[in-house]
Parts: sequence; structure tokens; C-alpha cells
Amino acid sequence: MVHSVRLSQCMIVKNEENNIRKALEWGKGTVYEQIVVDTGSDDRTVEIAKEMGATVFHFTWIDDFSAAKNFAISKAKGDWIVFLDADEYYTQDSTAKIIPILMRIENGFHKKARPHAVRSSLVNLDDDGQVFSTGIQDRIFRNTSLLCYHNRIHETLYNTDGSDVIVVDASKELMIYHTGYTRQVYQGTDKLQRNIRMLKNEVTECPEDYNAWSYLGDAFFAVKLFGEAEQAYRYVIDNADRVLSEARKEAAFCNFFKLKYLSDAGTEEELLEIYEKAKISGCVSPDLEYWLGYWYYKNYIKKGAVLYFEKALQLLDQYQGDSFLDISGGLVEVYQMLFCAYREFGQISSMIRYGVLALRLNLYQMPILEEIISFFMKENGEIQTANLTFDFLQKLYDTTSLKNKLFLLKASKMADYPALENKVYELLSVEEKIALENND
Repeated sequence: MVHSVRLSQCMIVKNEENNIRKALEWGKGTVYEQIVVDTGSDDRTVEIAKEMGATVFHFTWIDDFSAAKNFAISKAKGDWIVFLDADEYYTQDSTAKIIPILMRIENGFHKKARPHAVRSSLVNLDDDGQVFSTGIQDRIFRNTSLLCYHNRIHETLYNTDGSDVIVVDASKELMIYHTGYTRQVYQGTDKLQRNIRMLKNEVTECPEDYNAWSYLGDAFFAVKLFGEAEQAYRYVIDNADRVLSEARKEAAFCNFFKLKYLSDAGTEEELLEIYEKAKISGCVSPDLEYWLGYWYYKNYIKKGAVLYFEKALQLLDQYQGDSFLDISGGLVEVYQMLFCAYREFGQISSMIRYGVLALRLNLYQMPILEEIISFFMKENGEIQTANLTFDFLQKLYDTTSLKNKLFLLKASKMADYPALENKVYELLSVEEKIALENND
């Protein structure tokens, strides 16, 4: 028998008039109902939510995210619940896959063995809409009386009977975009100060809650209280073997190195000592090597930077953890720095390799392309290598695109490579050649 699926969308909000419309739009036509729990808005959040057709409930804020979320869950009538914040939304492609995935779960497992939750990837976007880190989250879960949230802040799902939460990993199929870490968001809200206050209360009540200490370090870091952040991270690092969450332990180590890089502090001896502690404690996040590589690069120790950047790239290929990764949003820069370092070392094959990797992620990097073209020309002479260079460029660039043709034409000119310039010029149509000449 084929089972149908009803999916309830839930969220808790406060003063989200700039986000609430988009937060509800993505689910239209997919979810069975939309439940918005307001915790004290004094803007148009509630009005817009009602206009969008959501059912709105009110909950008095008691400094407890889990309490508010569990109240929202109690109002849901669907078989499954999707719980996103107002500054998060599924991509269009992902939205179309949610119900089919849930149908496969309902019809592919015996009732008693059905998973409790579905894992999605989460992409953090910066002010320019660019990816700066990625991670995974369990935001879709079965509507059952046993499953609810716990922890007043940085809440997680758990089964009240103590059994494990069984998760289906759909992170390759489902992607959530999160815009809540942008500067504009925090300039207009008190979220960080609220989080610091709540986390201070958590660690005061339970000084050995090392997860909370790790989160407190992150909150201090976000408002650039680097001294307070380092103290929190060091407390976690000094008790690494007692931290319950592997992700939180890794975050403390990785953000410690990030802090040292951004604050231009620390010595090589100090950082390598902490690095050894991280590896002994089982830290496998590539962000550890990523930020250590950045520290070396900033301090003009190029060989150290190359060593740790390349380690980071190797670990990224192998990584299967659930920590958020800064390196996933910084690959272009890593490839660029490795390109420049190997150019300085005179190791041309490695220089070209990383230059090509950088161009594959961002085709329009003129200095890198010009450098590679110039090297090809000098290696065996202009005429002999023009055909080979042209073939190389056609593997990287779609030469039916006018933008790409003009970019390659400019790169050839800047590299002073007339034979290659002529070959690229011949790609232009008659109309494009006339327009180019008129523009010149």
C-alpha cells in the first residue's frame, strides 16, 4: 500500500518582516500547512505571515528556543515537520525533492524501522550572496510525540525515550540557504548579545557544559571580543577529551586558529602545540589545516602555508563529518595562494595545476590566466604552442559565449601572444567582429 505524506512547515519568529515572505514562499504548493509561532514581534511579521496564509500562534519568550520550537511542533498536524528559521529556505530544486524522499521513506521501510529525520546540507551565504561555509542539518523530522528539541539555545532533536534518532542522509539532494550571518542582519538585531547572555547563563549553571563554552566562544568571536573568545576556546581545548559533541570540539580548535589568523596573533610554537592537541583529540576537520595555512601565509612563511593548505585539501576530499566548513567557501583563494607560492618556488607544473583549479571555480581571473598563457608561449615559442594553448583554453571555456571570447581575447593581448590572439579572434562572428571594431 502506498502512503501519502503531509508535511507541516514550522518556524518561530520575532521581527522578521524582511524575511518572512521568502521563508514561507518556498514551501507553497509543497507543504500541507504553515505554522508560524511569534515570540513578541513589534513589526509587520505577524501581519505578513497571515497574508501569506500561515496559521499564527503566539508564545511568550522565556529564553528557551527549544520550548518555543516544541510549542510550534505541538500545533502541527502533518506526518512530517520541516523546521527552518525565517532566514533560511530550501532551493527550488531541493523543494521539489522533499515529498518524493519522504514517500520513499514511508513506503521503503517497515513501520517500526522507519527513520526519524532527514539530513540536508546547509549553505551559509555572506552579504554578497556568496558561500562562506557549509554544513549539514537535520531539519525534516517525523511528527511523533517522542521526538522534540532540547537545550535552551543551539537546540537539537532527541527522542524522549532515550533511543537514537535515526537519520536518512539526503544532504546530496536537499540544500538549505541561510542568510542569517550577514553583517546587515546583525547590525539591525540584538541576536548576538541575546546569544551571549543566554550562553553565559548556560555555563554559569553548568560550568562543565563544554558544548555551551564552544558556542559562547563563537558568539564572542562574532562581536570581535577576541580575548573572551580565546578564553572560551582554550577552556574547551584544555578539556577536549570531555566534550560530548565532536562537532563542537572541532569548532573550538578550528575557530581558535581562525581567531589567531584574524587577530594577527600567536607564535608558530604555540599554534603547533595546539595543532598537536587537536590531532591527538581526533580532530579531522580540514578547517584546522585551512586556518593554520592562512596564518602561515599571512606571516610570509610560504612553505608552511603550502604544507597545511595541501593537507587541508586532502582532508576535505576524505571528510565525512558534520561540522561546518569554512574551506568550502574559500577554495578559490586557497588555489590562488598555492598558485602564487609555487610560482615563487619556480615549480611550474604545480603552479599551473592550482591555477587551472582556481579558474575552474572562477573563470574570470585575468592575472592567473595571463600568467599561464605567458608561460605556455615562452616554453616552446609563440607559433609552436598557439594551437596547444588554444586547445587548452577551449577545455576550460565555453567558446560559444561572447563574454568568454572577449575575455580570452583580452588575456591573449595582455600576455602579448599575437598568434593566440588571432586564433581567438577567428571565433568571433562577422557581427561580433564589426561590433568589436566599432567599440575600439
